[in-house]
This record gives sequence, C-alpha cells and structure tokens, in this order.
Amino acid sequence: MKILGLYPLHGNGGIASWSRKFIKSFPNEEFDIIAVDISPEKDFSLFRGGDRFVYGIKALRRSISEIKRTIKNHPDLQIMHITTGGGFGVIRDNVLARICRKHGIKCIMHCRFGVVKELFEGKSIISKVFRNSINSLYNQIWVLDRRSYNYLKSHDSIKNKIFLTPNSIEVPTTCDFSPKTYRHIGYVGNLLPTKGVLELVQAVAQCPKDTTLSLIGLGAEDFVNKLKETAGNRLDTNIKFLGRLPNDQAVKKMEEIDIIALPTYYSGEAFPISILEAMSRGKLVISCPRAAIPDMLTAIDGTQCGVLVAPKSSEELREAILWCQQHSKEADEMCKKAYEKVNNSYSKEVVYQIYRINYKKIL
Repeated sequence: MKILGLYPLHGNGGIASWSRKFIKSFPNEEFDIIAVDISPEKDFSLFRGGDRFVYGIKALRRSISEIKRTIKNHPDLQIMHITTGGGFGVIRDNVLARICRKHGIKCIMHCRFGVVKELFEGKSIISKVFRNSINSLYNQIWVLDRRSYNYLKSHDSIKNKIFLTPNSIEVPTTCDFSPKTYRHIGYVGNLLPTKGVLELVQAVAQCPKDTTLSLIGLGAEDFVNKLKETAGNRLDTNIKFLGRLPNDQAVKKMEEIDIIALPTYYSGEAFPISILEAMSRGKLVISCPRAAIPDMLTAIDGTQCGVLVAPKSSEELREAILWCQQHSKEADEMCKKAYEKVNNSYSKEVVYQIYRINYKKIL
C-alpha cells in the first residue's frame, strides 16, 4: 500500500518532530510512505502577519509542484495523509486534497491541534474552508483528543469519517516506582508565558524551601529575566534554569524529578509528548485541562493518574504540589496508574496499529 505523506519535515515544532519520527519508525513491508515536505522554508514561528502569509504561499507553491511530480512518479498511490495544525494551513489542506482527489487518491486529514470544535464552529474564512474540507474532500478525519472526537461524531453527515488517533511514544519495559518525596519538580519545553511557566515559578517560590524546580528549555530573554526576578532569593538554589539540553540529558534529568509540571493555557495545545514521557517513567504530572490532557491523565479504571489545576493559577499549582508532598502514598499510586495508562493506550505499538486499521479501512 503506497501512502503519500504530506508532513512538515524540518523545524522545531511538535508536528515536525512527530513527522520525522513517524516516517522512520512506521513504514514496513505492508505500507510504503512517500513523504513530501510541506514545511515553509523558514521556521514559521519566527514570522507574523504578512511574512507568515508570504512564506506560507511559497511553501504551498513548492508543495503543489512536488506533489504533482510525486503522483506522476508513483501512479499507484492510494492514500494521502496530511498533518495539520489549523490556522492558514487549512487552506493548504484544501488545495492539496483537491489535487489528490483528481487522481483518485483517498485523503486523510490528521488534525494535530486541540481547538477543532472552535475552528469548525467559527465564522472566519479559515473555518469555512475547514468545514468544506471535512464535509467534501477528506475521507477520514483523525483527531488527537476525545473532546474533538465526540464533537465531530455528533454530526451525522460526517460521523463515519471521524477517528481517534492519539500520540504515541516508545514506553520503557520497566519503571522505577520507588516512593517519592515530591520535592523535585521539573518543567520541560519552551519557556513561554502561555505554558504557565511564570505561575509555576510563583508557586514553587511559595513552597517549602526544600522544594526545587528545574526548568529545561529556552525562552525570550525578557521573559526569562522576568522569571528569574520572580524566583527572587530561590534563584540558582531552589529554582534553576538549565537551558536546552540534548535529549539524552533531558531524559536523564527527568529521572531525578518527582513531578513534571506543564500548567499550559496555550490556545493551540494538543497532546504534549512531555506528559507521555513523564508518565512512561513513573513521574507525577500536574497540568491544566487543555485538549487531550484530561484524557491522558485519566487512568484505565477511570480515576485520575495525574493532577489537573486551573490555568493561570499559581495558588492551585502550589496547593497541588503541597498535596503531593502531604499525600505521597496516593501520589505514588497515581504514578503507577499513569505508567499503566501510557503503556496500554499510547505505546507506539498500540497507536501504530490504530493507524494500520484506519489505512486499510479507507480502501
């Protein structure tokens, strides 16, 4: 089975990281993925307004040319699988699906963002194009989170197109469930205001003095300076900025941490891999109810396997940390349930089998 994979293959974004990993680890003798890079020539996150539009158009024109060439060279292509983050990319998704359908290729839209409902219901031209793509052009719509899945499934005209396809990781076969003190907290990711980093620093600064916070990632200089000012006399003693670390060092550091905190209120939040990484290593996760995160932190038995707090609330973050420290046995049980959840629901083998079933079903 030949699949035309339309993915961003360079850049630091989450979709690009997923794409590079996917085309290396998924194909086998049954599925042959012919990948076309649909990334802009420069990192899209560096541009705003008119520049984003210009680089987006350039990327679209290049993608159209490359796709037509690929279809000509591989006339036996059966499926087109495109990843999308919403936004202006929705217009690209519409154009490329029309090209593929003219050649009898069935199309899959893989929505890798968490505001599917809001985009589908919107009144903008982007929303209108998004609805047209779902209703008329794509044979399957893959979504990451149950909220988006349940919403789209409620529409009778498209309900048979909708499939739940979460993110995945390689889950370690063993996990250390030794009792924790929950004094060591970590944050892994870009240091952005909408990721709740400021509120996290504020919360830890108000915790007992033996509570530490390690921040792994980079951010704008002015925002990092604000974080350091907020840390006050805890800076470099209890609250440490480690910068960006190579993946192996970041994973090693994660092993030393009890709690991974991601109090995000980022509007485009979808399915943070850092949460899966933490769960797979028996760490307790504190996060906010955005997109797929409530699904991720719901255990197999329906109880919680992580702690959810209100966005933008340093007080709730502080209370969550203190609860873990004061109820360490209950927190340890959450960590065990988190490992069970990620192993049973989000391991690469489990999720890739969902992909295989969907690929076969579309034909």
